[in-house]
Order: sequence, then C-alpha cells, then structure tokens
Amino acid sequence: MKTLTKLCLLAACLPTAVPAADTVVTDPVMTVEINALRDPEWIGYRHAYKAAAFFAPFVRTRPLIQAHLQVRSRRPGLPLDGLRLSVAGARTRFEVPVDAIGRAELPMEKTAYEDDAVITLNRQKGHYYFSGRYSIRERDDGVYDAGLLRDACEQLLAAQRASGYRMRLLGKQCAGIKIVYPAGSMPEVALEDGASPPRMLAPAEAHPFEDGSMGLYQVVTVRFADLPAGARVTAATRPLAIGTLYE
Repeated sequence: MKTLTKLCLLAACLPTAVPAADTVVTDPVMTVEINALRDPEWIGYRHAYKAAAFFAPFVRTRPLIQAHLQVRSRRPGLPLDGLRLSVAGARTRFEVPVDAIGRAELPMEKTAYEDDAVITLNRQKGHYYFSGRYSIRERDDGVYDAGLLRDACEQLLAAQRASGYRMRLLGKQCAGIKIVYPAGSMPEVALEDGASPPRMLAPAEAHPFEDGSMGLYQVVTVRFADLPAGARVTAATRPLAIGTLYE
C-alpha cells in the first residue's frame, strides 16, 4: 500500500478523490487519494484511520459540528441509500454503517490498523469514491435556535479553514444553513419568531452542501438575515444532514 498522497479538506460541509471500493466535516471536503497494491479501487483502513485522526482535532473543540467519511458517486443520480462498508484484514472483519446521504463514522480499531485491513463497498467498482465531510450536528428534538445555527455555521467554516481550505474560503461568510432531505420528499420545517404563528418553510431542489459535488436533494435553506432575534427553526421531519451556506 503506497503512502497517502493527498489530504485536503471538505465543505458543507471536504476534489481529487480516492476511487472507492465499489462505492465522514464542508469543496470543503477532505479527499484522500490512495493506491492499494492489492486492488487500486480498495481503500486501505490504515489510510482512512489517519484521515479520521486528521479531522478529530478540528471537531473536538467545536461541539456543534461533526466529521465523517463520505461516500460519493462519480456521476449524479447514483443512489447513496443501502450502502455498506466492509472492513476485512488478517485478524479482523466488521461492517461500518453508512447513512442515507453516504456518511460513515469509522471505528478506530487498533487491530484493523495493524493489519492494514481493506475497506470495500457493496457497489460496482469505479462508480463511487471516498472523501471527507463536515456537517452540522442534527438534534434529536428537531429544534434549532437561531443563535445555535449561527454558531454552528461559524464553527464549520472555521474548521474548514483550519484544516486546509483557507484560500478557497477567503472572504466567505456564513449566510445561512441548508436542511437536507431526500429528493421528492415533503419535509415539515417551520420558522417561529414568537410574535406570529409558525411559518412553514418550503423546500427546493438543490445541492446539499456548498461544494456542489453531490446530486440534488430537497433542501430547506434558512438565511440568517431572515431570522429575527429569538427565532427558532423546528424540523418536524428529521433531516438527512445539515449543511452551510456561504456568501
């Protein structure tokens, strides 16, 4: 297994990528390029482990955001649902769950690292690849205060800049957030300001993260300029992910 050749970051969330085995932090997405002697389309666990370790410090002090290994399709329209990662080495074998938008949280397993196990994806080779992804943490209760959303966006932007995308994000500022749902869905997201009845926010077809590298989803865009002091956004329908909007 050759050494890790590229490490750079995500976006709305981290574009040179690793061909995934059959295919987790935002352009602002980290991409890891890897060559594997056993098969150039498999990703080595040791390199994925190092990538996960690279992201860890940037989210450790930013509790409103998270970083994942991200599975991406090489062309829009390829499904991300039903994905499953398998890790197999001389002394280890386990699976890693992948969520409906292609994010996975890699377990930090010492034995798999020592074996330099191989990570494969339950899809045809050449159609998917791996990168990294920052995103805002989803809340179980679906309630997001305006101040929390602003803080989360600032944390994500700061993490992206600190982890390699400072020049790309030069002059960019947080303008809002994107609440992401499956294509064709009708999510229930409301804006409450305390002075008038809740107002439902309509979704629109859009890219889920600011890098535009994924397909189209139903996205509810919330601009901070439209949020009065004390307002909150309530997502009755749990989102797939929450990204950021920069301007």
